[in-house]
Amino acid sequence: MDNPFSDFFHVPGSQELLDIAFKKAMKSSAQVSKNASILIKAKKKEHKRIKVAIDEIINRVLTIIKRVPMIEELPDFYKELAALIVDVDKLRLNLGKLNGILPILNQIERDSLRRLRHIETPKEADQIRRAAFGRISSIINKQNQNLEYLNQIRGGLRKIPSLDYTSPCVVVAGYPNVGKSSIVKLISTNKKLEVQEYPFTTKELNLGHLVIQRRFDTIKIQIMDTPGILDRPMPRRNNIELKAILALKAISDLILFVFDPTPSCGYTIESQIELYQEVYQNFTKQGKTKIFVLINKMDLASAQEIDYLCGHLELENNDYILTNALTGENIDKVISYLYSYYYQDKI
Repeated sequence: MDNPFSDFFHVPGSQELLDIAFKKAMKSSAQVSKNASILIKAKKKEHKRIKVAIDEIINRVLTIIKRVPMIEELPDFYKELAALIVDVDKLRLNLGKLNGILPILNQIERDSLRRLRHIETPKEADQIRRAAFGRISSIINKQNQNLEYLNQIRGGLRKIPSLDYTSPCVVVAGYPNVGKSSIVKLISTNKKLEVQEYPFTTKELNLGHLVIQRRFDTIKIQIMDTPGILDRPMPRRNNIELKAILALKAISDLILFVFDPTPSCGYTIESQIELYQEVYQNFTKQGKTKIFVLINKMDLASAQEIDYLCGHLELENNDYILTNALTGENIDKVISYLYSYYYQDKI
């Protein structure tokens, strides 16, 4: 399904919202008979201005509320990922506060109309409209913090990838700075991934695709690049790491675990092995999800470093692929492995 937050666009601040509504209101004109008295014309004109301003604000607030889906009704992956990005309870409270001003605004219109019916001079109509605009401004200004909060969080929610639950998903995992993003960039359609020589560049879940032509059909494999995970207890992991954990837990059909056996990534091979064991034990769904090893930076790794890793993981020659994500060496073998893995009907 598409990202459920894809329609969560810019949320105006209180002043921007008021400026839009009042500008539109002051340009509006009421339909009044030419023969009507000046007093009736003043009543109609100012009531129309109040109504237009309130309707504009209500419609925009309702649009904001409707663009945020009911998180508890989303599929588990989106629901849990949204909870990592925002405080769901705070978001719910925030939207509730916005919704709570709508009947108050409607009441202002009714009060203003009642007062306009009893005026005796056109000047009083102008005063009633100004008083209504003042009350509206006070209410909307009190919502400024809520509006700013919504605008702040929408960026993170809109970055959530759109998943196709009918297609398999390959999750690329491992420690920070081992070459995950470079590999995903090389094997998938996602060529915009940021790749740097320092860890923790990847902070979001990024999705690319690999199209595989089978005998009777074509399938599009989803390739998920994940933030790096450190080997430490779950309570100590931050929200960036937990996004990767969620991808492994909820959507992985195949896990490509990337190792850097050299000291260049800044993390020991023992720590990487411990993380691999955790992923293998907790996220392969009792063997239903396969985990396959990529040993990156083959140009820097010594034979002893590679043998040490393979020995500890008890890997045979067909259990891993040596790669160089910097030059693209052996990336064709990774793609060939994915082709052979998905050539049969595995979905």
